[in-house]
Amino acid sequence: MDSEKTIQSSLNSLMTFHEVAKHRSFSKAAEGLFISQPAVTKHIRNLELKVGMRLIQRGGGGFALTESGKILYKHTQRISSHLMEVENLLGNLHKDRRGLLKIGTSESYSRCLMPKLLSGFQTSCPAIKISLDVGNSEEIEKSLATFRNDLAVIGVTKVSPKFESIPFLKEGLVLIVSPGHPLSKRKSVSLRELEEYPLIIRAKGSTTRKILVQAFKELDIHPSLLVEAGSSEFIKQWVSEGKGVSVIVKRIAEDEEKRGLVHIVPLREKLYLEVAFLYLKEERFNPNIKTFVQYMENKGRKIIKA
Repeated sequence: MDSEKTIQSSLNSLMTFHEVAKHRSFSKAAEGLFISQPAVTKHIRNLELKVGMRLIQRGGGGFALTESGKILYKHTQRISSHLMEVENLLGNLHKDRRGLLKIGTSESYSRCLMPKLLSGFQTSCPAIKISLDVGNSEEIEKSLATFRNDLAVIGVTKVSPKFESIPFLKEGLVLIVSPGHPLSKRKSVSLRELEEYPLIIRAKGSTTRKILVQAFKELDIHPSLLVEAGSSEFIKQWVSEGKGVSVIVKRIAEDEEKRGLVHIVPLREKLYLEVAFLYLKEERFNPNIKTFVQYMENKGRKIIKA
C-alpha cells in the first residue's frame, strides 16, 4: 500500500512538473490542474529533492528549464501522451459497454428461447447490442464471475451469494422417446420404470442433469446410463433413432415432437427446472442489465406465451 502511495505521489509531481514546463508558468499550471500555486511549488520542490538537483531556474521574473529539467520534460511528455491514450481507451470502453450487453445461456435455450426473447428486446431497445455466449449452466455461471458475460439466462438450483437471481420461468421436465418406443403410447411414466431402458443423460455441468440425478437418488433409482451428452441436439437425435430415452425440458423437445421425430411422455413425478436471470450483485447498477431485466419482467413472459 505504501509503495502504491509513493508511485501515485511521484506521478502527481511529474504531471505537475509537466504542466509547469509546458506553460512556463507556475500560476497557469495551478489553474490547469485546479490546485493552488503553493501546491504546485511544493510538488516541484519535492521532485527536485528527489533527484537532487534543480529542474527549473527561477528568479528575476525569468523562467528556464535546467538541462536536467529539459531531459525530464521529454519523458513527462511521453507519460502525458500515454495517459491521454489510456483516458481515451477508458472512455471508449465505457462507451462500448453502455451499448453492449453480454448474455450467456445454455445451448438449448440459445435455439428455442433466446431468439424470440432477443428479437422483441432489440425491437424495443435498439440502442443496446446483444452478444450471446453459449455453454452449459455451470460454465455460464462461471463466466459471470470472470466478467466474460454480464448476465446469464440459465437453469438454477443453489445460487452463490455473490449473484443476484431473478426467477423468470418454471420449466417442466418430460420423458422423450422415439415414436415407435413401447412407452410412446403411455399417458404417463414413472421414473422407476426408466430402469428398464437405456437412458441418455446430459453431461456434468447441466442443471437438468442435477435435478434428475437428485430425483433418482431420493427415490433410490438406478437407471442404466447409455451415454452422457453435452448437447440436447445430440440427445434428441439419438432418441429419435430409438437408441435410448431421455428426460429433458419440455420446451426443448416440442419442435421435434411436432415434426414426428420424438414423442413426449409426462412424468408422474413432477420435476421442474427453475430458469432465472443471474448477474453479479456488484453489477446491479449496470444500466443495460436493469433495462433487460425490466423488459423481460414486463414483456418477456408474454412473448414466450404468444
